Amino acid sequence: MAAAAAAAAVAATVVLLRRRRQTAANGNNPRTFELERFFAQYEFVAKHQLCNSDVSALSMRELLDMCANDTEMMQVWTDLSLGYTESRGLPALLTEVASCYSAATVDDVLECVPAEGILLTAQALVVPSDVVIVTWPAYQSLFEIALARGASVRRWAARGGGAQRLHFVVDDLAAQVAAAGGRVKLIVVNFPHNPTGAHLSAAELERVIAIARACGAFILSDEMYRGLEYADQPSLPAVCDVYEKGISLAGMSKVYALPGLRVGWLVSPRANGFIDSAAALKDYTTICGSAPSEVLALMALRQRDALLARSKRIVADGLAAVTAFFARHPQLAHFHPPQAGPICYPCFRGDGLSAADVRAYVEELVAETGVLLLPGSACYDVPERPGESAADGHAHFRVGLGRLDCPTNLEVYEKALEDARFQRCVRRGV
Repeated sequence: MAAAAAAAAVAATVVLLRRRRQTAANGNNPRTFELERFFAQYEFVAKHQLCNSDVSALSMRELLDMCANDTEMMQVWTDLSLGYTESRGLPALLTEVASCYSAATVDDVLECVPAEGILLTAQALVVPSDVVIVTWPAYQSLFEIALARGASVRRWAARGGGAQRLHFVVDDLAAQVAAAGGRVKLIVVNFPHNPTGAHLSAAELERVIAIARACGAFILSDEMYRGLEYADQPSLPAVCDVYEKGISLAGMSKVYALPGLRVGWLVSPRANGFIDSAAALKDYTTICGSAPSEVLALMALRQRDALLARSKRIVADGLAAVTAFFARHPQLAHFHPPQAGPICYPCFRGDGLSAADVRAYVEELVAETGVLLLPGSACYDVPERPGESAADGHAHFRVGLGRLDCPTNLEVYEKALEDARFQRCVRRGV
């Protein structure tokens, strides 16, 4: 009896803690980060990963070999002190980052961990009752922190889905601003887009900026994939270069294939006050960067043309392999090649499929074969209010293009498709 009671108490505690994680706790904490918890479960155990959004990372040896002729930096690396670093970032690194932009100066740059940059932006700009508009579907932190701070989040939702290509229409953003009565604090954009692979033209970006300027909103532009456009498509201007209230977020993780450094940056014209506010808040987060990471990031940025060329080659090869795979298996999913970036967002064929159906398929596939896909709605269409369900009817899943082993992993998935269980995603019932 006592043992049963104890077990019941433990079970009740687990349920309570789970509910607290899934809803905003006291102090308005963000809810569980669904995508990151999914990767925490599978990223380091799944043998054949087909859903990653980064490019195959360089090893320390590869990076140092690439920088071997940069005698100045090799000496800095050898003599590096492992003490505290400057809170805004290594001055030489800030200067190098500024040189990646057309209008930025070193005073416009704040080094941070990339994910930290999203947190700092929301903390610096968003207060209760503010309106934030975000491209949708979205990486959860781009809207979740604003929700936790009491903002109202409106969705600039992609059109299409399923058999139709997902794409963004700027008129839909204008409609969201109008529906908010023009009172918008922050517009969050992400192009090349994660997860759809959608992109904007330069003219469309100009319209986005005009809409933001008219209502006085800041724009946070998640530019982590900027530079991974395809051969026939130039990069969009960085928002920080073309809008007085523009904030560009970028870093070493995606384009430069060095996510383990955990180095990123925010860039915004200092005159608008944002960078100084974010820098003050950083004193409560990481305080300063890692000295080895800062120097390695500086070394890498001095070789950025070579790193970018490497990443583009890998993504191009991955895109070719993925496109050929879905051409061979048209019965599996609707597939539209992405317009830019290292990821795409196919949709399983089938009527009435739900987020739960896709997740069940993905979890069974990885358990049986080691092949890992990312369930779309379960990780991106996170409900705005506690108690809601993730969106049904859009059975999308994310596939990555940037890993060197993408073609090999596709071969394993193709072998798995010989099993009837994996030839299509099916409705699991209520």
